[in-house]
This record gives sequence, C-alpha cells and structure tokens, in this order.
Amino acid sequence: MAFDGRMNIIEINDDEKTVYFETWKPKKITGTKMGGIFGVSDFSTPFKVACELARIYPGDPPNKYIDAGNILEPVLRDYLGHSVTRMLAGPLGVPEGSKIVVEPPVEKEMCQYDHFHDNDMFGGMVDGYITLDGKRNSILEIKTSGNMEKWLDADGNVTVVPESYMMQASLYAELSHLDRIVFLVGFLQEDDYRWPTRWKPTPENTSIIIVDKMPDIRKKMEEAEEWFREYVVNGYTPEWTDKDAELMKYLRAKPKPQKRR
Repeated sequence: MAFDGRMNIIEINDDEKTVYFETWKPKKITGTKMGGIFGVSDFSTPFKVACELARIYPGDPPNKYIDAGNILEPVLRDYLGHSVTRMLAGPLGVPEGSKIVVEPPVEKEMCQYDHFHDNDMFGGMVDGYITLDGKRNSILEIKTSGNMEKWLDADGNVTVVPESYMMQASLYAELSHLDRIVFLVGFLQEDDYRWPTRWKPTPENTSIIIVDKMPDIRKKMEEAEEWFREYVVNGYTPEWTDKDAELMKYLRAKPKPQKRR
C-alpha cells in the first residue's frame, strides 16, 4: 500500500486554522503552484499549495476539466505544428526563408515529471517550445478553457491571459532562459468536456496570444521562495479559508498508522 502523506500531520489547530506537519522531501514549486501561492488562482489557495508541497495532500483528483486538458494538449500542439508557419510567422516576425518549428516536450516519464532538474527550488513541465532555425525562440503554453470571457479584452478580442497562467508560463520562460511566450488556447463548450476526443481544433475555437514574460517574474520567484521557507520548511501551513473546506475534510480523515507485518 502506498504511503499516505497524512501520516506526517502533527496537529490540526482549529484556533489558528493551521496544520502542522513533518516533511522529509518537499516538492518543488511548479508553474501551476505560483498562482495559488499568490492567491490569484481559480483552482488553488496558498493553504492547498502548502499541503501539496509538503506531500500531505496528493492534489485534486482527476475531473472532466483536467482530463480534457490532458487529452487535448497533444491535439492542440499537433494542430499548431501542422500550420505553424502560417499561424506564427507573421506574429513572431519570422524572416522569410527561416524555419519555424513546434518542438514537443520531453515525455514526462522520461524526465521524472520535471523539465528543470538543474533548479532545486522551481520545476515543472512545459508544453513545448517554438524554435526558429533550430534555436528555441519561445515557450509554448497550451490551455483549454470553457470560459472565453476571461480571455477577452474591452474590445471583445482574445488578448488577455489570466494572471495565474501568466505566472506559470513566465516561470517556465525564465527557467528556460527565454523572454517570449506563445499561448495556444482551445475553447470548449460544456458538452465537449463529456466527449473531449470528439473535439477538433479550428480557427473558430482556438486563439493564439503572444506575450513577453512578466517583467517581475524574478521578484515573484524570490517571494515564492521566501514563502516556501516560511511555511513548508518550517512545517506549518498558511491559514485555511472557506475555499479549503473539502481539503480540510480530507486532512481530518487522517489514517491510522499501518501495522507492520
């Protein structure tokens, strides 16, 4: 039986709304954790991130939105790859005669689920790169969304990147020593989440946004590292909130120690 991280919980303090724990090998801060640390994620909180990094919570179970994103990431990458010159040469200002290519990421099983082993604090997995004449030019970040509204600017154009996604991609751009990010977004209807394998990317249901990485991402990384050392290294969480109610139910169901045979 796999080890249950809740065994490392020392105390759940209801007065402080804080969980104390022991941790031997905390996880690295990935791009998806950055938004949660800074409280700008729709799917996470500082408390949840601390629990995940401390390995007392394994992460949210799969759901139809996560499944659709995983299924459609390679579909969207192939879609861009087949028409990359037409779709990106102009927006990226690629000189005539240059070769632009979508570089797929190293398979997660081949890299132990981390593309940045040279960094002890930050890690994660990119969705790919855009290369120009054999040299990496941009990070490729692929997203699926059922809410186009949050990507629209005041004129109704898809130009706005949600802050948590911007932090994620900017972290990976910084770790890859690149300054540019290409977001490829596939917009799904609710029925598409029931049968994601039937969804096909088209110019009508996809958009590309090209942006420079956040100018203050290094400062954000420093703040995230300070947050990590304050909470995870010292063995306690930030305060939980009402958003963490389901997670608290999970943590309170702390398993009994397993008997040794």
